Amino acid sequence: MPLPALAAVAGLAAAAHLGRRGSAAKVYQNNRKRMLDLIWRGLASEARALAKELGSNKVDLSEANLSGIDLSGKDLSGFIFILTDLSGANLHKANLSMSDLTEANLNGANLQEANMHGSDLSLASLRNANMKKTNLRNSDLSAAILSNADLSESDLFGASLNSAEMDGTNINGANLQNARIRFVDEIDFGPGRVFTGIPSGFIKIESHFVPGRSTLRRRGVN
Repeated sequence: MPLPALAAVAGLAAAAHLGRRGSAAKVYQNNRKRMLDLIWRGLASEARALAKELGSNKVDLSEANLSGIDLSGKDLSGFIFILTDLSGANLHKANLSMSDLTEANLNGANLQEANMHGSDLSLASLRNANMKKTNLRNSDLSAAILSNADLSESDLFGASLNSAEMDGTNINGANLQNARIRFVDEIDFGPGRVFTGIPSGFIKIESHFVPGRSTLRRRGVN
C-alpha cells in the first residue's frame, strides 16, 4: 500500500480511537450526572441500583460537591466519598458503616447518631462536626482533624485516632475502650469531661489544680 494511503488509514484509525474515547467520556459524565441527581434527591437506594446497573457494587461519589446535602436517615453503607465535600451536610442517623470517607470535608456536618462502624475517615476534616452518640466502633480516624468536634457519648471502641488533631474535641461520655492513639503523648480534655475506657497505652491523670480536669497521658511519658 502506498505511503499516502497508509497515512490515511492510520489517520482514520486514530480518529476512530479518539471518537470512542470521547463517547466513553460522555457516557461517564451522563452516568455521573444521573447518580448525583439521585443523591441530591435523597434517593440512596436508587443510586445503589444504578451503580449495580453500571457494573459496580459500590456507589462512588468521590470528589463530588455535596455541601449542605440532607441525607439524614439514609442507607449509605459502603458508599465511596473520597475527597467529597460534605461540609454542613445533614447525616443525622445515616448508615455510613464501612464507607470510605478518606480526605472528605465534613466540617460542620451533622453526624449525630450516625452509624459509622468500620468506616474510613483517615485524613478527613471534621472541624465543628456534630458526632454526638455516633457509632464509630473500629473506624479509622487516623490523621483526621477533629478540632472542636462534638464526640460526646460516641462509641469509639477499637477506633484508630493515630495522629488525629483533637484540639477542643468534646469526648464527654465517649467510649474509648481499645481505641488506638499513636504519635500523641498527651491529650488534655479540659474540665468536666468524663469518658468510658482508656485508649490502649494511655493512663488517665487527674489534675490537682483544676477540679474535674483530666488528661490522657501515654504510659511511660513523664
